[in-house]
Amino acid sequence: MTMPQVDVYNVKKEVVGKVDLAPWWDEDPNGALIHQAVVSALAGARRGTSSTKTRSDVRGGGRKPFRQKGTGRARQGTIRAPQMKGGGVVFGPTPRDFSKSTNKKMSRKAVRNALAHRAGSGTLVVLDRVALEAPKTSELVEFMDRMDVVSALLVVEEIQEELFRASSNLSWVKVVTVDRINTYDILAFEKLIVTMGALGALEGALAR
Repeated sequence: MTMPQVDVYNVKKEVVGKVDLAPWWDEDPNGALIHQAVVSALAGARRGTSSTKTRSDVRGGGRKPFRQKGTGRARQGTIRAPQMKGGGVVFGPTPRDFSKSTNKKMSRKAVRNALAHRAGSGTLVVLDRVALEAPKTSELVEFMDRMDVVSALLVVEEIQEELFRASSNLSWVKVVTVDRINTYDILAFEKLIVTMGALGALEGALAR
C-alpha cells in the first residue's frame, strides 16, 4: 500500500517539504459511524437541566378553592391542578442525562474516518510549526488570512498559551491539543490545520 503524502507549509504558506501519512488516512470514511460519533458528541454537550414543577411540587392546594355547588363555576378540587393559574405542569421537562455512550474503539475509528475525509477532500493543512510572538488576536487573524481560511480547527501538540488566548474570542477558529480532538470538531470547521508535532502524536494515538 502506498503511503499518502501531503505538502508541509510554513506560516507564510510556503511549501517547505512533504510528509508521508499513515495508511489509514486513505480509508473510505464510514458515514454511519461518523454520524453516530457526532450525535454522541452533541448529545453529551446538552445540559439537560430544564425543569418544571408538577402538581405535587407547586405550593398551595391543601384545601378546596371554593364549594362544590352553587357558584355557577366549574368544580375545582385544588389550585395546584394544571388548568389553574400557577398550577402544576403536565408532562413538562425534567432534568435528564442526554449523553450517549460510544466505546473507545468506535470513537477512535470515527476520528480516523473524519481525518481521512479531511485528507480526501483536500481540506487538511500540515504546518511545520505555529507560534505567536504575543497573545494577540490580530496576529492569528493575519496568519489565517494568509492561509485562506474561513474557519479552521487548529491542532497543536501541546498547550501554547499565546495561541489559546489569541483564539479565545474568534468563533471561527478553535485551537485544541491532540488529546482533546473529536469527530464533531474535525467536521465543524472548513479546514483542519495540524502542526507536524501534532500530526506525529495524532497518528501514534490513533494507531492502536
